[in-house]
Amino acid sequence: MHRIKNKLSEHWRLFLFACVASALLLIFNDAILEIWVRWGEERYSHAPIVFLLAIYLAWIKRNELNAVNAHAWYGVGIVVLSGLILIIGELSAIWTIVQYALVILLFGFAWTILGTQIKKVTIPFLHILVVIPLPYMLDVMLSGKFQLMSSDLGVSIIRLLGMSVFQEGNIIDLGLYKLQVVEACSGLNYTYPLMTIGLMMGYMYKAPLFARFMLFISTIPISIVMNSFRIAVVALFVNHSGIKAAEGFMHYFEGWVIFIICICTLLIEVKIFNRILGKRESLADSFDYLEAKTNAAIKPAKAHVHKLPIMVAFACILITTLSTLTIHHREEVIPARVTFDQYPLEIAGWVGRRHEFQNGENEILKLKDYFLADYNRANTNVGIYLGYTESQRRGFVPHSPKACIPGGGWEIADTKLHRIDLDTNKSFEVTRMVIAKGEAKQLIYYWFHQRGRDLSNEFPMKFALLYDAIQRNRTDGAIVRFTTTIYKSEEQADQVLTEFIRLNYPKFHQFIPN
Repeated sequence: MHRIKNKLSEHWRLFLFACVASALLLIFNDAILEIWVRWGEERYSHAPIVFLLAIYLAWIKRNELNAVNAHAWYGVGIVVLSGLILIIGELSAIWTIVQYALVILLFGFAWTILGTQIKKVTIPFLHILVVIPLPYMLDVMLSGKFQLMSSDLGVSIIRLLGMSVFQEGNIIDLGLYKLQVVEACSGLNYTYPLMTIGLMMGYMYKAPLFARFMLFISTIPISIVMNSFRIAVVALFVNHSGIKAAEGFMHYFEGWVIFIICICTLLIEVKIFNRILGKRESLADSFDYLEAKTNAAIKPAKAHVHKLPIMVAFACILITTLSTLTIHHREEVIPARVTFDQYPLEIAGWVGRRHEFQNGENEILKLKDYFLADYNRANTNVGIYLGYTESQRRGFVPHSPKACIPGGGWEIADTKLHRIDLDTNKSFEVTRMVIAKGEAKQLIYYWFHQRGRDLSNEFPMKFALLYDAIQRNRTDGAIVRFTTTIYKSEEQADQVLTEFIRLNYPKFHQFIPN
């Protein structure tokens, strides 16, 4: 018992931090559970190991820390700021905000305990930050761009190998077979874990800061290039052995081989940096393997510990936590609505035919309900898509066309804001896009119709979402998209879409609550 008391007395700051961290994880378990669910996705499957690694990295530094916490008040400032962000996140129940705020708050509290020694455990906190899943909107947009980059570069490599290939966005046509670069093959499955490895290697690499940073940041282009090479290898196997060569064991085997090549590329990069820096060390000697070191000055006088900032930071965390408990588990308002299966297919002479998603896109987009149809009148066609979600609190925001249109082989030729005048009293702005594929052109109007607001693009939509989540306890909403083919001129296509929107807009309130 006496020994335990001595240990607690000696390591009271570590014990206090562990207690605060554990309490926060329990209190904000909804946000933490959401992280755990997202870690089930393939691209985040490495995250639990990285989280344990971060704890280990912090633990082995314990003997290098002393009782001096100089400039601890900076940590108090971080605690106060992150506490406010945490309250906002809890009010809105947008878990991404809560998750990042928790890590930053704990980082600020660690700063008050360690002072400027915080730099010795900054990398473990960065490891935790990089395994927090990105917001779905950013994740989807990055995935779409990485898919297209991987497809473009993969096709270039295929052509260098002497194979004939035709590409439409993420569709790679080999003649007898067509390969689709789906989201799982976007390269993010390599990029995320490789960035983590790059962060660790940069941490251990015994070199100037710029070299360590370049080592870390190079993981992004390396993963894209290597994933493109993997796509080319799959195409090569398919061309010689059939479509089954791209499935099952060979697909995953190629994935692991490419990932190992990525790591070897990072090691080659270290060798190159060593040459540039004039270092003659071997690879083994280029890294600090983080052995626990004993600091001779580990136990200076206890008076060196400034307890006041620690107490103030602890009080701020307590106040923040108590404040959030009053709003914790607010029941979100889900308004009543008419489902899209009752949306009219005959509107002022326009006759529509409804379609269904063929590849489970509604599950990927986490839609509660959707409407997808083509309308025709006098040989003029208009496509309409309405995607509704009753809650965006877990990050399932409507999918922006900017992320998915290029993947279908279309190129965005022009994008701008465009005003729609419904009548003399009502007008709003939409995003107007002209897309092209060869000689074909289409005109697209899209906007976010959410809780009585018409928002032209993603960024005002996110701010409105945060405001309405706090003020109205609602996060429902929809994306609205109208499409028509440009035959004679863009002006004529503008007139067609504007007229059709005027006919449809009054009907929205039944299906998309204001």
